[in-house]
Amino acid sequence: MPMKHITFSIYFISIFFFINCLGGIADKGGKVRNTSLSPSATILNKDKFNILAKSDGESSTFFYLGLIPMTNPLNIEYAMSQAVQKVPGGDTIINLTIWHETHYYFPLGTVSVVKVEGDVISLKDSTTPPVNPEKQVGGKK
Repeated sequence: MPMKHITFSIYFISIFFFINCLGGIADKGGKVRNTSLSPSATILNKDKFNILAKSDGESSTFFYLGLIPMTNPLNIEYAMSQAVQKVPGGDTIINLTIWHETHYYFPLGTVSVVKVEGDVISLKDSTTPPVNPEKQVGGKK
């Protein structure tokens, strides 16, 4: 009788760890935290841009045993520029949604991912002429 309990315990624990490892593979996304919304990455006027497409980008880092970083640190600027570069003619991104995911790969470690999603826009050409620095008030002469 005790042998059945031991076998069942080992079976249950191995299934638990196997499902935990699949968290980063089978499930889209990992444990999500720190979600935030931002109107834009750049201050804009409503009539000065065209919305091109919705895009996303990400940056990730691997922590060996969940403690020691093995790759470059998370970089939100890289994730935003990756999203903008995916759309031809894109200048910046607005209507940002930013979130952080953690994927667990037992026993190797964890992968932290910062993801960015938003609308990529192109800025319209401004018709204001360039300012001559000599004619500015308080400018150098």
